[in-house]
Amino acid sequence: MGQSRANLALVVFLVTATATFAALFGWQYAKTEISQQQSSTPTTTSPITPTQSVPNGCPFYPQPQKIDIDGNLAFSKLFNWMDDYLKSTLDNFTRPSLSANLVYLDEVVWKGNFGNISKTEHRPPTEDTIYRIASISKIFPTLLLFQLWEDGKVNLYDPVTKYAPDFSLQPQMGAASDINLIDMASQISGLPGALPFDPISGSAIYYDGSLEDALLLLEDQVLAAEPRTTCIYSNLAYPLLGDILARNFSDGNFTRWAQTDVVDKLELDNTGFTYDADVISKMATGYLDTGAAASVFDLGWYGPAGNYYSTSGDLSKFSMSFLETSKTILKHSTLSEMMRPRKDCQHDYAGGLAQLTGSPWEMETIDENLIVRKDGDLPGYSSTMALVPSLKIAFNVLMSGTRGENVAREVLQEVIPVFRDALRSLEQKVTPTPDRAKYTGTYSYYKLQTQVIKEGPGGVLLMEDPRVTGRYNTTGLSYVEDGVFRLVILGGEYPCSNLDPQNQAIVHFRGYSNGTYNMFDFPALFVYGFKRV
Repeated sequence: MGQSRANLALVVFLVTATATFAALFGWQYAKTEISQQQSSTPTTTSPITPTQSVPNGCPFYPQPQKIDIDGNLAFSKLFNWMDDYLKSTLDNFTRPSLSANLVYLDEVVWKGNFGNISKTEHRPPTEDTIYRIASISKIFPTLLLFQLWEDGKVNLYDPVTKYAPDFSLQPQMGAASDINLIDMASQISGLPGALPFDPISGSAIYYDGSLEDALLLLEDQVLAAEPRTTCIYSNLAYPLLGDILARNFSDGNFTRWAQTDVVDKLELDNTGFTYDADVISKMATGYLDTGAAASVFDLGWYGPAGNYYSTSGDLSKFSMSFLETSKTILKHSTLSEMMRPRKDCQHDYAGGLAQLTGSPWEMETIDENLIVRKDGDLPGYSSTMALVPSLKIAFNVLMSGTRGENVAREVLQEVIPVFRDALRSLEQKVTPTPDRAKYTGTYSYYKLQTQVIKEGPGGVLLMEDPRVTGRYNTTGLSYVEDGVFRLVILGGEYPCSNLDPQNQAIVHFRGYSNGTYNMFDFPALFVYGFKRV
């Protein structure tokens, strides 16, 4: 009886494994081309073909790589549309100036500087024209938190009171000890938008005291919501976070840390915190809805929430650091944690904030790509740094007026399909393999399937089923490290069908002896034991 059960288990295993393998390598048996894409009618406002889809609606995520942008007519049309659209958002009453750029991988592929730096000075802005970036400043205290976490000095889920025992609130909506560090960085702490008042100015939006005095002001207050239950946009959370962490780990000086560990490291030459005469002389004049020029005022203690200034040129370098295509502040694993969504905000009290909240991002999806965005608004200035990590794209825009529309969303809705379709038309990049001989040979999977691994052009490894002919019978093995590869589907167009999830799957070789590997697996897809014949 035991032997029968064992035999039955083996049969079930083989059938299951075979089915899994067939699903994994559906391309081996494809007898027809990928379904023709269906395009919808172009809109009257855009010359770009709308997002294309296929009947099964699959996401098709091609891997970013170098594109011949200059030789592609679709990009020329896109950039002309961007020029026209962004110019159309200007007026000489409330928004006379705009500077923007589009980043792909490690370079600026488009930039535009439109209008005049003021109503009275008819001189166009440049990529070095300074604007207030407002809430983009919130990235700085968040970076401090994640740097300390990367260094093992804090846990993201530590209660704030671990580092600020003097932080207390009235208990009706939750105690201060209920708030974690990551909550404060992600708009889910439940903290109100600002301190209750400044006893000197009587203002609820301005305060220029110390951290200790700010904590005293909070002692008689209650939270606006229980921590982690809803998205509440809080300017208060970020100077608290920055100053509390700096008091414990950076000699109590948050701005010095930000200058040394972010601005200087990334060579942000025109980014800072202090508005001296030299900075003001390089600024575009901001304008209120009334058309009056906005005064340049210092936010005092609220500085980490919104006092920084920058340029479109500096924001391009700043955005590249999060795409990991240039100098970075944090390691890949840390950035991955910083860039993930924290909470769905669509149905919360502050649902207008975004679809999702991050640390400190506003997030949404466009064409099934996650958009990681930080908007900034202060009287006279609006700004956005928007990232598309899946495509290594960033769009940065600075405006000398208040926000009337989501410019970044309008632009990215046009940008993403053009880049995605250009990448789909390219052969996917395969990294050559050192010491190829130890991998080449014929491998069999329980005598049910055979794969031949051989050397291809340029020293890359190719894998194919010798019994199958057709467009997708050959895949590339892109080298990661000794014994580890990523499967790369070849064939001229990035596939969009059951093939899509297979691209970039890990292939793991093992059983090394006598100079060769004798087995390989697909651990992410539960396929194990292709043995060398």
